[in-house]
Amino acid sequence: MSSEILQRSDFTAYLIAGLPKSFLPKLRKFVAAEVDGAEVMQLDEDLTEWLLATVQGDKRRSHQRTPASAALWRAYRALSAARYHLANQPEEEQVRELRRLVEELWREISPQFATEEDPDAGTGETAEAETKPD
Repeated sequence: MSSEILQRSDFTAYLIAGLPKSFLPKLRKFVAAEVDGAEVMQLDEDLTEWLLATVQGDKRRSHQRTPASAALWRAYRALSAARYHLANQPEEEQVRELRRLVEELWREISPQFATEEDPDAGTGETAEAETKPD
């Protein structure tokens, strides 16, 4: 992939889940058939993770946020960006660990992950929702 695509100003971004990596050549062929001069770029894993975190954060409903959880989410997003920029550098592991700690704290205080009593357990213990951070 050349950097010429990044110099353009006519971008449209799509998030598509569940496609195999082998779909990229088919997508390129389809796009080329639809519009002359259009280009396709597949993001690397780190950038995809950052983009998904950004979109998920923007799409959360207000009742799923508190000022503290929103601030921690912004910190998580900033650390995701820092990790991307520090790829293959010694500081990357420190940023990754810090991001993991921020994510744990965010999950503890976020209303999105509020604990619920398990009616089958009968012990009063709580179970956390199994979802990815957004």
